[in-house]
Amino acid sequence: MNKREEHMEWEKEAPQLASLSRTTPFSVPDNYFNELQNRINESVFVDGLMQKENHGFTVPQNYFEDLGSQIESRIAVGQIKSLVKNDGFKTPANYFETLQADILSKTSGTTQKTKVVRLWGSDLMKYVAAACLFLVIGSSFYFTQQSKVKQTASLELANEQVLYDIDENTILEHLQESETATTTSVSDTEMENYILDNFSSTDLSNNL
Repeated sequence: MNKREEHMEWEKEAPQLASLSRTTPFSVPDNYFNELQNRINESVFVDGLMQKENHGFTVPQNYFEDLGSQIESRIAVGQIKSLVKNDGFKTPANYFETLQADILSKTSGTTQKTKVVRLWGSDLMKYVAAACLFLVIGSSFYFTQQSKVKQTASLELANEQVLYDIDENTILEHLQESETATTTSVSDTEMENYILDNFSSTDLSNNL
């Protein structure tokens, strides 16, 4: 019995299987065996990464808990931006070009207010000023009176000197010419009073 006959025995035992077409039910992708080595290396590398505790990526704390609210806020912001055509704020035309000139025009024309300091800030200053004023007035009055006393004394001394320098004959002649003269004798005091009342110091000096 040859090998072919041995293999054909199963056809008798399983005629239905033997009636099926003899084709390969499996297909291999193109270049499968050419890329097989690279695929194996990649699988080994990925498996090694999965075995590590630290995978290199971390998720922020409470990321998944807050994820819903964050998504909703992003959606709300997008809806608001779609409703508003512009930002709502705008600057006047040529604002930045004329900004420096506007600032200079506003600052250069301003005048600083003069600080007023009160002269009489307290009652003590008032009393001190009053005392100084009183002292000045009193001193001025005192020196004025002293000057008047000295002038009066000098004038009296000059009058007495003039009387002593007048010639007696001149006095007698004047008495005789006067209508009010009397022949009665007069005292020295009365004669001095008469001369002072009727003659000036200039007249007496000219008669000397």
